[in-house]
Amino acid sequence: MAIAQGAPMSTSVRVGTPAVRGFQATLVSEIKNFWREPSALAFTLGQPFLLLLILNTFDFHVTLPNGEERPYLDRLLPGLIAFNGLNVGLNSIAFTLSRYKERGVLRRIRATPVPTYAFLGGVIVSRLIIALAVTLITYLSGVYIFGAELEGSVPLLVAMATLGSLSFVALGILMVAVAKREDDIPPLFILILMPSMLFSGAFLDRSGLPDWLHWITNGLPLTFLTNAVQEIANLGGGVGDITTDILGLVIWGVAATAIASWRFRMA
Repeated sequence: MAIAQGAPMSTSVRVGTPAVRGFQATLVSEIKNFWREPSALAFTLGQPFLLLLILNTFDFHVTLPNGEERPYLDRLLPGLIAFNGLNVGLNSIAFTLSRYKERGVLRRIRATPVPTYAFLGGVIVSRLIIALAVTLITYLSGVYIFGAELEGSVPLLVAMATLGSLSFVALGILMVAVAKREDDIPPLFILILMPSMLFSGAFLDRSGLPDWLHWITNGLPLTFLTNAVQEIANLGGGVGDITTDILGLVIWGVAATAIASWRFRMA
């Protein structure tokens, strides 16, 4: 588990409505808990660098969709940025909320004037901030330390990574909503993680997949995110080139949010 666990609420913010105070206090507390845990901090922020260090040893070339041959690192870096969206978004939200639920923290929050949406909003925004930090660290490490050559718009790349993280946050909340207990989260996480790692194109080329498996895994949220960031970073694509991927991530996020809103209980 990469993200630090701690008390979800702070009492330092005293102005505004209960919803505003609850959101601000949760956001501040979650960020502080993360920075106060050296192991979580080192793992979450250091994992991208470590993966780049290890996977960069595979010194071979890959062929881009436009036929250009590039070092594997140039294809790996945007794929790793996409994977970070899954890891930070899905992993941290699912394990954090399930632990809060198991320990009765969510039940105690429900007994306060703080609305559920304000508390969850603080948790979600804290994870998006962390995901943004991880994305920037990954990009800067890959380009300026390992020498990857990316072509596209960095702001668009970051925006796409953030949208992907938000979709995975929604899936993480859905996991907590359908899980009966905390022990159900790891197998659900692995059920999403393994096919995403293997078949999304983040680390391995999808061109060698059987046609039926290629078609099925086209719909994975990490496939949409990986396609988008690789299109931007490797081919200089713009918003018009990744419309389908944006739509796919939005559909996943909206569907997961709708079902989670129906099933999620603060108890």
